[in-house]
Amino acid sequence: MALEMHRHPCGIIYSRQFADFLKDKQVKEEHVHPGELLSLEYVRCAEGEQAGASWWKLAWVSLFAAPMEHKFRIGETEVFIHRQSRRGLKNRLLHFSDGQVVVRT
Repeated sequence: MALEMHRHPCGIIYSRQFADFLKDKQVKEEHVHPGELLSLEYVRCAEGEQAGASWWKLAWVSLFAAPMEHKFRIGETEVFIHRQSRRGLKNRLLHFSDGQVVVRT
């Protein structure tokens, strides 16, 4: 399957496979999360023992806790991405392959 990439106006690059992963997760879980929105978090260590290490997490947050300026559409799915996570993900590729999310430079 070819890697179809998209650049979001906020600077994040994502593959069609990642967008499909988000859509599938939302469809499967939204019934147990009424009034909530998927939240994508990303942390990258800049210094210290873990310098260069990074972590991502996908969770659910209340629609009321997610300001409009932090809501973004990736493919067909609206997600909350905090400003710090957007900075960390800027010009990085979010991809879904072999059952896991991969963040590439």
